[in-house]
Amino acid sequence: MNRATSISAFELQDPVRLEDSVWTTLHIALYLGVKPNAALSAVNEYGFPKPLINKKRDRRWLAEDVKKFFARKSLCELEVVPKKLINKSYTPKSIEFKK
Repeated sequence: MNRATSISAFELQDPVRLEDSVWTTLHIALYLGVKPNAALSAVNEYGFPKPLINKKRDRRWLAEDVKKFFARKSLCELEVVPKKLINKSYTPKSIEFKK
């Protein structure tokens, strides 16, 4: 057995595969073709599926839910969140500056 065959016998597969049923942010980054830090903004978007476990770190999502989200997003089917406007009654009537 030469060195090339011995290395290929012990090669480790990449632990992040799109065929997995539960995804992490690394899976989502691979799916989108972006860096892992860029995937963090995607998982915090409005309408993104809730994680399986409500944690701030090591969140996981069902792969089919994530794929459905991005499919709906690409077709512009996601509901747009209305921006909160400041009510005119909340604005100050007079502003005083310290002298």
